Amino acid sequence: MKGPVTKTCEHCGRAFECGGYQCWCGNVGITERHMDWISTRFHDCLCPDCLRKVAAGELGSSSITSVNAPEAAS
Repeated sequence: MKGPVTKTCEHCGRAFECGGYQCWCGNVGITERHMDWISTRFHDCLCPDCLRKVAAGELGSSSITSVNAPEAAS
């Protein structure tokens, strides 16, 4: 990929620039668990605001934190 590409966030619909391998998203602090949650719900990138919300646990937090949580007894 040469230079930034304009993409549309699959969560909120906002346009943003993706820089490929040297992109801004590398500095957001997304964990492998976050990436797994994102990849099961979206086919492409999320915008800076939505990605920061994922990193902060504000978007998808219940799904992300429940991955290692024991299931409640019925």
